[in-house]
Amino acid sequence: MIPVFAYGTLREGAYQRALFGRTFATASATLSGWRVVVGERGYFTVVADPSAQAAGDLVALDRRALAFADGWEAGYRRLQVRARDAAGNDRACWLYVRPTASLASPPPGATALHPHAEVLAAIRAYVATNSPNA
Repeated sequence: MIPVFAYGTLREGAYQRALFGRTFATASATLSGWRVVVGERGYFTVVADPSAQAAGDLVALDRRALAFADGWEAGYRRLQVRARDAAGNDRACWLYVRPTASLASPPPGATALHPHAEVLAAIRAYVATNSPNA
């Protein structure tokens, strides 16, 4: 399995089921030197900030899901970083980053600013046109 540090939609089980057709194991983690912000399109991204620590989850994707996530995360780049899991272990993982000028903090506990149904509709539209069975 391939760990991805998720701080937005990839953290949520309903979004994972809509995108991948299943959920993946997740575990709480933190990422030092990065801050979660709301990007211009209302989805979250991270910006480098040496004094910050981003809260998120390590999501263990398989290769097929990671490739599919790359398409869903169009406009984001995938970087290799190191996060700290809940047990305090340093873990190599992937991180999706979209350039932004925004420094607005997201609401506590949110995974996107858009309504849940709107995000699910966007995921379903992506899956309908990008699934291997489409």
